[in-house]
Amino acid sequence: MKDAVAVVLKRDDRYLLIKRAKHGTAEDYWCPITGAVEDGETHAQAVEREAKEEMGITVEPLRKVWECPTNDREYLLHWWHAGVIQGEIAPNPLEVKEYGWFSLAQMENLAKMFGADRTFFAEIAPALPDS
Repeated sequence: MKDAVAVVLKRDDRYLLIKRAKHGTAEDYWCPITGAVEDGETHAQAVEREAKEEMGITVEPLRKVWECPTNDREYLLHWWHAGVIQGEIAPNPLEVKEYGWFSLAQMENLAKMFGADRTFFAEIAPALPDS
């Protein structure tokens, strides 16, 4: 499996989720900022790059908190808790259709969300401090 990262940003017990714009099996799914790790790149560098590419923000990778395979088992997804350093959120329309800060209760009402994402936010994310 190839490596990918998920960027977990938490504020006031809400988590930043994006609605995927890319065509394919993940289109219209709500998820954290995610993306493949490029050759020669560390996970932390991928976290920084993906946040900048998808949402126009600069983040500080704090620590890896979980990992799981993607649904298609093509990637091993490394979940990183991160903090926003600077920047106003400016979604890249090629990557992101919508975004929002969601509580766990609000996530339950999202129709399209991967099972592993729901597991992470229900079981792992509540213990994370705000970022």
